[in-house]
Amino acid sequence: MQNTPFPAVSRRSLLKLCGFAALAPHSYGQSANNTVRLGFIGCGRRAHDLVKLFGKIKEVSIVALSDPDPAQMDSLAAALSGNTTRLEKIQDYRKLLEKSDIDAVVIASPNHWHTLHAIHAMQAGKDAYLEKPVTHDLWEGQQLLAAESKYGRIIAAGLQSRSDPGVQNGVAYLNEGKLGKILGVHICCLKERDSIGKSAQPITPPTGTDYNLWLGPAAELPLFRGEFHYDWHWAWNTGNGDIGNQAPHEIDIANRVLGDPGLPKSIRSFGGRFGWDDAGETPNLQAASYLLGGIPVIIEVNNLKLAPARNTVGARDGIRIGVVVRCEGGQLRGGMGGMYAVADDGKTTLEKFPGDGGAGHQENFINAVRSRRHDAIASPLSTAVNATAIAHAANVSYRSGSPTDEESILKSFEQLPALGSILADQSKQLADWGISTPQYTLGRGIELEATTAAALTPGIDPAYSRRACRAEFTIPEV
Repeated sequence: MQNTPFPAVSRRSLLKLCGFAALAPHSYGQSANNTVRLGFIGCGRRAHDLVKLFGKIKEVSIVALSDPDPAQMDSLAAALSGNTTRLEKIQDYRKLLEKSDIDAVVIASPNHWHTLHAIHAMQAGKDAYLEKPVTHDLWEGQQLLAAESKYGRIIAAGLQSRSDPGVQNGVAYLNEGKLGKILGVHICCLKERDSIGKSAQPITPPTGTDYNLWLGPAAELPLFRGEFHYDWHWAWNTGNGDIGNQAPHEIDIANRVLGDPGLPKSIRSFGGRFGWDDAGETPNLQAASYLLGGIPVIIEVNNLKLAPARNTVGARDGIRIGVVVRCEGGQLRGGMGGMYAVADDGKTTLEKFPGDGGAGHQENFINAVRSRRHDAIASPLSTAVNATAIAHAANVSYRSGSPTDEESILKSFEQLPALGSILADQSKQLADWGISTPQYTLGRGIELEATTAAALTPGIDPAYSRRACRAEFTIPEV
């Protein structure tokens, strides 16, 4: 293995940290009563949800928190009650990973940190629950999988639909042939958001934040957004837009519906950021198309309200967040929280599949930590890497594109009438925003290598597939 930096850590600590990788796979649970002891890396919005979910599990103790911003640790610590044992707040995650009284970590840091946090955790002999997207770019996925294989740790992805009985039963219904042959899948990520604003001068991190540690692998660039936290999602340097934030859940469901056939051979995307004139870079309207297992799949992302004064972004066949699986004999609709089948008239409900949003997902990870059974992980890293790679490839296409109009997009996707419907709806939507002739970005077709997810299309900026990390935080080639 090459280039595994742990800056600002002593040689003795570094050797200690790397040495954890050699521990036997049953090295967890040295506390009394078979308790699994957790450390949290990243204490923002998602971490507040996760501490509640992990806190409900018997014989689980949250013993340490880590975040470059002490205020985020303080806020999360205040939200915890009754499930902590001498809770420590450790600003530098590397020192958290040195601790022998931590069996596993929950990684809920910003996207640009996910891969390095997970690899360092596995090197330190810790199991890891990794939030989506599990990577920040295409190249990182193979490094994660290699690390999982090399270090033998339990690592699960936070794609909860894999534990949702509604999704499980809906997919089983399809597999039984109840709706006939699958004709296509429409992935819906219609999630209302607002402008993040634009500051006239670069903003500064919150007081006390170790900004170097917050940046990690990301480039140091001036920030003009209104808020420091969370809005990093909409900058390419640290986030992936909603196709990489929300949509991996739904892409994963689509992959499961189609039997997890791997990666598409190619993908193409179009979209734009309209109406807001803010500091965000990622599109608020985006669509991508590809074939998976011979079945056409469309991803539709829409974060823009139907009109400035409206409070909705609409729905696709009644679904805002989820999938619509079009079949010869009807449709399967829904996602996390439940699915239902409708007849080919599009109205008559044939069957309902209630879900719970994946309520047992975190406990599944804890059980796998105890049993050391990789095959018992509900959302294994391999499927999560594939779902994330599809989102990344769509963004590579978009970022490699050029300005164009609706007519040119229709010509480019003339074999997909569903994309014509998306554009027609967006035309009405944008007109309400006072945009009568929207200028889209039409992405290039991106060909993918089947096993490594490498972008093979000539002339694509390699930084879109593999970013240049700051030397202090280089992601290792495992």
